[in-house]
Amino acid sequence: MKNNLLKIAFIILAIVFIVPSAIYLLQNGTILGFNNYYNFLIENVNSKGLSSAIYLITFALLTAIYIYFISKKDVFKNIKQLLIFIGAVSTIFLIMLPWTSSDIFYYMGVGELDSEYKKNPYYISIREYCNENMDKVHDDEIIHQGYSNYWSGTTVIYGPVAQLIFRTLTKLSFKNIDVCLLLFKLVNLIAHLLNCYLIYKITKKIRFVALYGLNPYILLEFLGMVHNDIIVVFLILLSLYILLKNKKLIPSVLFLSLATGIKYFTVLLLPIYILYHYREERSIAKRFLKCIEYGLIFIVVFILEYAIYFRDMNIFTAMMVQNEKYSKSIYSGLIGLDQLAGINTVNIFEKTIAIGTISKILKNSILAIFAITYIKFCIDLLTTKEIKLNNALRKYNFELTIFIFALATFQQWYIIWLFATIFWQKPKTIKNIVVFSIATEFANSVYMFNSEHYKYDICFWGIILVLWMSTFGDGAKKVLAKVTNKVRREA
Repeated sequence: MKNNLLKIAFIILAIVFIVPSAIYLLQNGTILGFNNYYNFLIENVNSKGLSSAIYLITFALLTAIYIYFISKKDVFKNIKQLLIFIGAVSTIFLIMLPWTSSDIFYYMGVGELDSEYKKNPYYISIREYCNENMDKVHDDEIIHQGYSNYWSGTTVIYGPVAQLIFRTLTKLSFKNIDVCLLLFKLVNLIAHLLNCYLIYKITKKIRFVALYGLNPYILLEFLGMVHNDIIVVFLILLSLYILLKNKKLIPSVLFLSLATGIKYFTVLLLPIYILYHYREERSIAKRFLKCIEYGLIFIVVFILEYAIYFRDMNIFTAMMVQNEKYSKSIYSGLIGLDQLAGINTVNIFEKTIAIGTISKILKNSILAIFAITYIKFCIDLLTTKEIKLNNALRKYNFELTIFIFALATFQQWYIIWLFATIFWQKPKTIKNIVVFSIATEFANSVYMFNSEHYKYDICFWGIILVLWMSTFGDGAKKVLAKVTNKVRREA
């Protein structure tokens, strides 16, 4: 009885999440012109405190039930029952408008630029094309919504597989922005359900399916806000399933290459796939040759993906521009510290420059640590006689975590990258990742109370640290105690 009541409560809370979006759609009849971001109640822009409080309470209650679900074994009788429940909850989020992120409108805009106007979005931005061809785009809802996006002045920042998905879905929408958004949401919903199915096929554990499929963070960011990283997770899980169950390397490498054609970080898995498949090969020289052989196959597929859009090396310009933008990272938190503190001195400009320099040094240092440790990881993998996939994927998750923290721009939806291989981690690490994902959503509320500005990034990370330490931080508390005692002794 208790389990059934909690299931009903979970569904009711999911419906509460989408009520503001449903009201907006009923009142306006379309998402065209939607620009009310970081306000949960969407229309009620004058009461951000109340709006944010309602969001936090709803999310906290949803999280509490989720934690109960994944901590108990008998909540769902079998995988079929769980998948039906996940499907029902996930479908509710199709109605949610992307009120914390406008990225989906950028996806749609570059897709429309490609499919409708036959322009290469790696060399011309939405803004550039619209400014030069207003007479051609005046009645195009999709391109106009994309024009108002923050990234509209930037050429495509994703891989060619992502762009092909964008192009296909906008083509099928026939210039109707509401149909277009629904198509993108349906693709993410299908990817989400397939991910749940693959997780069960790989692990045979219902709890792992619930851990991923009912995570409020995933429901909100990938079914509500429609980020494309969920498709990357699907391709990684599919490639791992083929590697483990069918024991075939070439299809695994091909699907991994497709994943890399959306988000580039997935290439980090390639050495693990090759060396695990040839783990019984004792000769290090032969293992190394196999890495070269399948590495070339991966590169050829990757080049073919880019061949559709490639003209010159400027195709990577937007990716480099994105890496130079600072947002929500520990570095942008440092840069915004002076503004948050309200410091008003003659040397404020010099201070900002100095902190910016420190941030760049810190970023480059973390990137160097990542590069060194990843190279060492690959060498160790090459020279290990008996490779265990669990150990390899645990080290991969550690390397990927360093890489995420090294990025100048951090977004909470990046955490899903770790979920693709979370099921091979130790229980403590699994708990860490889940807590971190939930904590980022709570921390994101700092922008709801104020505005999305880098001066609040230090608060964003402060909230994450406090939530993580209060939930999981025995080890962190010990480290903090040691630091505090040391400071006291030195004082």
